[in-house]
This record gives sequence, C-alpha cells and structure tokens, in this order.
Amino acid sequence: MVEDLKNWHAPCGIYCKRCPGVQAYNCKGCRTQEGQILKFPVCKTFQCVTEKGHEFCYECNDFPCEKLQTIVNFEIFLPHNSKIYNLLMIKKLGLSKWNEICEEKSDLYYMGKKIQYGGDPLTLEEKDPKFYKKKE
Repeated sequence: MVEDLKNWHAPCGIYCKRCPGVQAYNCKGCRTQEGQILKFPVCKTFQCVTEKGHEFCYECNDFPCEKLQTIVNFEIFLPHNSKIYNLLMIKKLGLSKWNEICEEKSDLYYMGKKIQYGGDPLTLEEKDPKFYKKKE
C-alpha cells in the first residue's frame, strides 16, 4: 500500500493529484514515469533524489536546497508552492498518515482563509464581515 501512496507523493513533496499535469497530460505521478512527463526533460529534483537513494528530499543532508525553492514565474503550477510544507508533514507524520489528511490540507492551502492574523489556523469558512470594521 505504501508503494501506491508514494506514486502520488513526489520525492519533492508535491501531492501529484493536485498537479495540473495529471489532468493535462494524463500523468500518473513522476515516480511512475521516472521523473519525465511526455517529452519534457527529466525533473532534476527527481533525478537528484533517486541518485542519492532517497524516497523524499527531506531525507537528504542538503534539505532544503535550491531545487525546492519556489519561484514566482512558476506559481501557475500550484503544487510547487507547498513542497516544503508537504515534505515536513510527511517526515513528521509518515506517508500513510499524511495521505489521510493531505486532501483536506490541500483544500485549505488553495482555498483557505485566515479568520484572524498571524498563526491562527486556516479555515474554509467565510470571515465575519464585522471583523474589519473600524472601531468607533
């Protein structure tokens, strides 16, 4: 079962089912396709992880490295911005437990809101419209 889970959780932490490539190119996850989608170049992060004999980037002594850095012109590929968080949660919880909650966490990442400021938890609920009203 863990092998099936790994197919949908890329070595870099991307939850593959949220990747546009799954729909656009009928991708089955980079592990299944050995880091290559169609005729795109082989993913250098995939190549690095597999050459070092790791399953995930967090296992590497160089984690986190520049291969995981998000970049603005790549933000259209939504899953790339959540890689580090996902990797840390896989490391903390284990792949099976993370897989149980990653859909919910992905929803919060893409559609969530903060009810207040700072480290308050995310929610999918609407904010109280009075929250930002100027105090009299």
